[in-house]
Amino acid sequence: METTGMPRFEAMTTGTLLDRAARLYANNFSLLLGITAAAYVPFYLIMLVFESSLNLNPHDENAAWVAVLYLIVFMLLWTSIAFPIAGGAATYAISERYLGNQVALHVALRRGLASFWSVSIAQITVSAKVIFGLMLLVVPGVLWWLSYSVVVPAILVEGQKSTASLRRSRELMKGQRGKAFAIMTVLILLEALSSAGISSLTGIFGGVDSAGGAVLHSAANSLKSVVLAPLGIVATILLYYDMRIRKEGFDLDMLSRALTDRAASVAIAPTVRV
Repeated sequence: METTGMPRFEAMTTGTLLDRAARLYANNFSLLLGITAAAYVPFYLIMLVFESSLNLNPHDENAAWVAVLYLIVFMLLWTSIAFPIAGGAATYAISERYLGNQVALHVALRRGLASFWSVSIAQITVSAKVIFGLMLLVVPGVLWWLSYSVVVPAILVEGQKSTASLRRSRELMKGQRGKAFAIMTVLILLEALSSAGISSLTGIFGGVDSAGGAVLHSAANSLKSVVLAPLGIVATILLYYDMRIRKEGFDLDMLSRALTDRAASVAIAPTVRV
């Protein structure tokens, strides 16, 4: 089964995977940006309003504790609400594009919402395990993070429940965590470089030493996340397919059947099992 204009559906080296992720992102930029904007922008706006209402003074001795509390709330809500919608919708969209099918934004978002609870519970579980592992000796947290890196595709493509998706991701990533680490490292470096650039630019307008400067900095970082997030999601999707191709001989016909079966199950039972 061939798809015109799409990368070949085959096992990939780390470099090839990153290159294809970038090309898929560029070729589907408006669709992927629309997905992340729909999921992230309302969330970021609410958090920006909340942050500005705090009116933090950097010289206040309690400011650091309030900032930490804000960060914890931000990460909890992002993990449980914004990312599950964006990750689920983008996984469905890229999978359909691999089959040569056009995907409407509202259809992708609907599919993401249909799997919301499964993805949300899975992400919360993964985050809790990773944080616990990092608190222990750092290394266990990193290993768990890599082992559970393809949880979202396992749910969207295979219809796995949240708990089963963790086992499925761990099975697929067994012996391949080094590859996941290399991919995630590149994405983290890209994120760090863009954040450094934003800090330099916002520094021109007063930095984060004032409440207004802090809000401006957060707004710029939020915009950066909306633009860059799809690249990481696409790379994760390709990593999932790469693992299945290598270990299970997964092909486009199997992908087509999986998505068709998944669409039928969503239509019959719109409430998602967790």
